[in-house]
Amino acid sequence: MKNELITRVIEILKAAGFILSSRCRARSFDLAARRGDLILLAKVLYNIDSLSEEIARSIKRAAFSLLASPVVVGEKKGSFFLEDDVVYHRHGIPAINTNTLYDYFIAGVRPYVYSAGGGLYVNINGESMRSAREKKELSLGDIASYIGVSRRSVSKYEEGNVSTTINIALKLEEILDTALIEPLEILTPAPEGMIESGIDDATSVLERNILSMMEEIGFEIFTTAHAPFNAVSLSQSMRILTGISKYTERVIKRAKILSSLSAVTGTQSVFVVNGSVKRVQVEHTVLMEKNELKKIRDPEEFTCVIEEKMRDDHS
Repeated sequence: MKNELITRVIEILKAAGFILSSRCRARSFDLAARRGDLILLAKVLYNIDSLSEEIARSIKRAAFSLLASPVVVGEKKGSFFLEDDVVYHRHGIPAINTNTLYDYFIAGVRPYVYSAGGGLYVNINGESMRSAREKKELSLGDIASYIGVSRRSVSKYEEGNVSTTINIALKLEEILDTALIEPLEILTPAPEGMIESGIDDATSVLERNILSMMEEIGFEIFTTAHAPFNAVSLSQSMRILTGISKYTERVIKRAKILSSLSAVTGTQSVFVVNGSVKRVQVEHTVLMEKNELKKIRDPEEFTCVIEEKMRDDHS
């Protein structure tokens, strides 16, 4: 069922004009997609409840470091099917079904309703509500009386601090004779400072050793457990998908996935290998020996080494 779902997601994103990466087959996100400045990291699950907090954290870290928006696409939540044009959330990541994905990116229809705490809710434009109420010369108490809530609740609606049920929102629109329900913006990168850089304690000794070298060179490190790459390394001029491993046939496969991801996300991909390498490049992913990394002093020199390897491979 998941394979069919991923096929459908790929069809929709391609039809919507996205450039897609290869399927990652990692525990975190399944594919990356880009259209213009918008980058998505999509996790596809038949039942969105199967997304654990650990994997969600990994997806959010990867999305933040790549300036991407994470999204989960699924069919069910528990024993219930996801409703069309309703946004659900799983550990802070928006989750939608394929019909909502189609409506959002192809039909241009943004969802208005989200699920929370077992109910369906909407956001209303508090400024428009206040303006319409004052125009009709109605008090907060009048509105509260009409819709059956407290005066304080009406005040909070106008302040824009709370959401409300669909029922109440429709009553407000009817009483005030104006559109109040606001469309949802479901795809946004994590705010700056929300996710901290650093090397995760759960990384292996080899990963910590190599990523510590990258930090000493001058890169900011975002480790990404369960992703196709071990970290995203950032400098002022570079954003690098960083893979770490011994040299095996699996490295070649992973390097090809990194190459596909870097093409979509507009990054460079590098695999640091513990040992000797037989090739300097796999597609667009540069292979670098750990001993080479030890000799590099700063991000500028790192860039020069990468560019030199790419030239040598093409000559």
